[in-house]
Amino acid sequence: MQKTVEILKHLLSLPLPGEKAHKVMSSSKRYTGKGTPDPEKAKKSSVFILLYKENGKWIIPMIKRPEYKGIHGGQISLPGGKFDESDTDLLQTAYRETYEEIGIEKDNIIFAGTLSALFIPNSNFIVIPQVGVLNKYPQFRPDEREVEKIVKFPLNILFDKSRVKTFTKVVRGTSVIAPYYDFNGNQIWGATAMILNEFAEIIRNSELNETKSGISITNNTL
Repeated sequence: MQKTVEILKHLLSLPLPGEKAHKVMSSSKRYTGKGTPDPEKAKKSSVFILLYKENGKWIIPMIKRPEYKGIHGGQISLPGGKFDESDTDLLQTAYRETYEEIGIEKDNIIFAGTLSALFIPNSNFIVIPQVGVLNKYPQFRPDEREVEKIVKFPLNILFDKSRVKTFTKVVRGTSVIAPYYDFNGNQIWGATAMILNEFAEIIRNSELNETKSGISITNNTL
């Protein structure tokens, strides 16, 4: 466990791929609203990429949100949410939201570092992804209002080219082509997929990559 944390801390201390990695899993049109999105006026938020072992494989716990009329209704996402004035910083936001959404306490998370900030123009948020390792097998307690179900996403899917597909859907009246990770019938796309691809690029050549192959940030065909 400690070795994994040290590997992650080292990798996350190096220059991050950021936009170059995000672009691989970006949709054809990220903003489908009116006017011009302004990152300077965006609300702040934070999410957690958490790792734990199950049956010898690394798992990232994610959530499927309930269906609702908002932009992100029914989507698969990382646990996290909006910065609150009571939060000391965005890492605290990620800890608080993770506890509220899936019941994992701060004491069970070993913090390893932070990924690149990502602007989400349709919802006007800037999200800061945090990375951590769980120090024991999790006992999830999903919030019934915010979480339809927990999705146990195997880390090695990020390195399997056959899992990356594309769909076309209408968002706010605009046709959008988007790549996504296909997992058990779930389509993981948008900001979540962009964040996951940056994480994949960071750990691609490390011991955490159990496949040592996969999508490259130079692949612009998606």
